[in-house]
Amino acid sequence: MRKLIWLLILLLLLAACAQNEGKKTAEPGEITETVTLYYGDAQNEKLVSEEREITFREGEDRYQAVLAALIAGPQTAGLTNNIPAGTKVYGTMRQENALLVNLTEDFNSFGGSVAETVAIASIVNTLTEFAEIEKVKILVAGSELIGPSGMARGFMTRFNTEAGPPAEQEEVTLYFANPQATALVPEKRSLTFPLDADLETRLRTVLEELIRGPQTDNLAATIPPEVKVLSVSLQDSIAVVDFSPEMHTKHSGGAAGETMTITSIVNTLTEFAGVDLVAITVAGKPLNIEHVILDAPVERNDEIVEQPGA
Repeated sequence: MRKLIWLLILLLLLAACAQNEGKKTAEPGEITETVTLYYGDAQNEKLVSEEREITFREGEDRYQAVLAALIAGPQTAGLTNNIPAGTKVYGTMRQENALLVNLTEDFNSFGGSVAETVAIASIVNTLTEFAEIEKVKILVAGSELIGPSGMARGFMTRFNTEAGPPAEQEEVTLYFANPQATALVPEKRSLTFPLDADLETRLRTVLEELIRGPQTDNLAATIPPEVKVLSVSLQDSIAVVDFSPEMHTKHSGGAAGETMTITSIVNTLTEFAGVDLVAITVAGKPLNIEHVILDAPVERNDEIVEQPGA
């Protein structure tokens, strides 16, 4: 009888231990997901997709796992991995529909400008395959990736995968007027430039965007939409810009309007490294809208820029 009692006690203890084991925190489960990665083709002329299964644990960084698979290289013959060997991912951070990716300094050791562009495009297109991600910003050791112009590349949207002239995206800052025409407000925009575009070409493209007007509500264009950019040239650190006659004939005039026009052009162009002053002409002659004859280059004016929260 005594042996039977001890046997019952032992069984109860074993049951209690089993119950306690069941209360322990379970190890995170593994998740397997099919993703689309992008690499250069054999000639590095266009992006080609490759489907891959990745595995990561619950709670782990899903995007980091995808990037690790991308960096490891393609499994399909004939595809080119342009991401430099040794590149690792410090981590990612999502901001609504945008994703920040922090890579090690190895990422900056490219084998040429084409390889750099295709590597960046492969990261952006791979991550924007996720419905919740529309744009990507790449950091290298915590600092923003810098483009050929000396400016940060900023947030980049999806690249074209078709063959064509090599191109790259760059985030630029344009300046538009506030509703009262008393201050300028910066607006960031992602533009695509040919890979071999020189600074003059980039400046011209940015001016054409400035003429198109703001994308932000409650901001006003500073240049009449009929105006055309006739030429852009660089003389040392001075950008010389020549506009069509519509800058005179279509401008609404007024001292405030003139100030907004001039400073928006100057501040937008001096965002580029290598541009310190801007000379503005109309059909080859100094700008002369109504109150100002601009016969000398103009420097940047940050005092007229509206500060956040102002």
